[in-house]
Amino acid sequence: MIKSMTGFGFGEAEEGGARASVEVRCWNHRFCDVGVHLPKVLARLEPEVAELVRGRISRGRVQVSVTWEEESAGTPTVDLELARAYKEKLEELREILKLKGEIEIGLIAGLPEVVRCEREEVDLERAWRLISEACSKALEEADAMREREGRKLGEFLSERLGTLEELVGEVEGLAPLQVERIRARLQERMREMEVKVDPDRIAVEAALLAQRSDVTEECVRLRSHISQFRDSLKRGGVVGRRLDFLLQEMYREANTIGAKAADARISNLAVSLKEGVEQLREQVQNVE
Repeated sequence: MIKSMTGFGFGEAEEGGARASVEVRCWNHRFCDVGVHLPKVLARLEPEVAELVRGRISRGRVQVSVTWEEESAGTPTVDLELARAYKEKLEELREILKLKGEIEIGLIAGLPEVVRCEREEVDLERAWRLISEACSKALEEADAMREREGRKLGEFLSERLGTLEELVGEVEGLAPLQVERIRARLQERMREMEVKVDPDRIAVEAALLAQRSDVTEECVRLRSHISQFRDSLKRGGVVGRRLDFLLQEMYREANTIGAKAADARISNLAVSLKEGVEQLREQVQNVE
């Protein structure tokens, strides 16, 4: 089964008053590009988180956002020297400005850096245990969404492949008629020019023109590419790049058919083939 590169997942893990929450967002990208947003105190765990994600996702841009919460409020400390300095300056200001009122403790305690709350250092081992658990849950949820989207993509691609095969069949049916149309066109041109030409010479010229307009090889290669494309869909896995390459080859063959066509109907079919390939290519950009 193929997978889409679009998905979202959320996971949580909790232990002893600490909680890790992880959001995973995925969308299409040529390579595996992982971005990790962690709280500053957990920044050292970024490589581990990125490695965990790359172990589950092979292609696409992935954004991982981690939230960390702990119940411990830390230990408050008071800078007494700073508090005294604030008090002296406030009293000096009161005298200069002739102000009334007392300098309350609440005022001094609320001034910058007087009271600080120093948290204990985070236990990185426990943090990683919870983050990895939460991240795994988020990745599983995102993967389930990518599989659902992949099934829809697979159905669409299979349907369009069938349409392409029908168009190739129409080209194959019209191709042999090109010789007769070319011969008739040459004969008509000779009559208009009132020139008498040996019928055998017309047949030879018509055959040469038909040979240059022959699209048999292009049709055979197109069918081969379509068959390989369908096999890749059935096999599943990380096939996005292979599918994109096959579509490039399909477009090249369809373009050649259009360039070689000596029949307006084949030219129109070549345009339809290229349109169908482009529709497939738009969707394949989101296949892992």
